[in-house]
Amino acid sequence: MEFVLVLPLYMATLGGILWLGLKSLDATNLRSADHWGVWMAGNRFSMRVPAALALLEMFPRATLITTNQQRALNDEHSYLQFIGSRTTLYETRPGFLDNWINMPYTARGEKKPFSLPELQMTSSRYGNRYTQCIIMRSKASATDKRHWDASLLVKNSIWKFESASSRYPGEWNLKLLEDPKHTDDTVEQEKEPKKINFYERFDKYEKWSTSK
Repeated sequence: MEFVLVLPLYMATLGGILWLGLKSLDATNLRSADHWGVWMAGNRFSMRVPAALALLEMFPRATLITTNQQRALNDEHSYLQFIGSRTTLYETRPGFLDNWINMPYTARGEKKPFSLPELQMTSSRYGNRYTQCIIMRSKASATDKRHWDASLLVKNSIWKFESASSRYPGEWNLKLLEDPKHTDDTVEQEKEPKKINFYERFDKYEKWSTSK
């Protein structure tokens, strides 16, 4: 009989422990989601997948996942970009945990008190606007002159990269994300000219090296 009396308390305690454990796992996953968010925002090799679609597998109880990804470029054709993000999670508590936590009331046939819903959880415990930042190459950086063939660099006398697109901020900090000058990293520069064919074989060598 004593065990029957204390069983509801044990169930409520167990439910509370499991609930705290799930919240701890969510906090860890939110950090991973932040990493994924900024990397995907700067991904230049494949399609950039929205967080609402890609992160649902990490949070099966979530009803909505949002990220406030922001990018800052110093110039329209900047070689590097600064990206910041914070993940916000909206989810519900599992029904079985609610039942366990309210077991003392259920066992006595009493109406359980109103339980506060889980509204949201963010990756910042201090309310920071961004919790993960990264410096990455812009998607259109492949058209930068520093990627041209060496023969073209010589022909066009491109020895120094002193254009506005090559200048970087004096300091990479969160202030850059407050009012960025440019936010589109897909604006391409001029197309690379045709490479110079600077090596050709002599006719006599071609005839000599060709098997009969």
